[in-house]
Amino acid sequence: MKLQNRLLFTLHFKSDTFNLQGMYRHIQARIDEALSLFPCVALLGVRQCGKTTLINNLPRNWKQYDMEKVSDRELVLRDPDLFFRMNPQQVAIDEAQMVPELFPALRVAIDDDRKDPKRFIITGSSSPDLSRKISESLAGKIATL
Repeated sequence: MKLQNRLLFTLHFKSDTFNLQGMYRHIQARIDEALSLFPCVALLGVRQCGKTTLINNLPRNWKQYDMEKVSDRELVLRDPDLFFRMNPQQVAIDEAQMVPELFPALRVAIDDDRKDPKRFIITGSSSPDLSRKISESLAGKIATL
């Protein structure tokens, strides 16, 4: 009986893995669509759901900054306005919820060339504070997935 239960669990796990791979393809199509319409896309979700994996699969010309990495965080926060002037396109910022002071500078960068889509991606763990920051600073300028 124990062997039979283990076999059922294994088959169920493989089914979930297959579904997750399909989900990545589905969400990637949604990201591409949102980027074609908006200058910035926010990928929000619970911890460990694949946000970083998705941005790691962006084309090589995208620059990536991880706000959990001290050197990246210091670089971005030294002068956020200057950072976005020097990096006006194809910038992905992972774990953006860690740097709420970044959002006003991101708003200014988007407003500098609002018609140009596909410029920024931010990721963050779902939280009421992050959602509020996005809605206050970036309303109408960002697609949230």
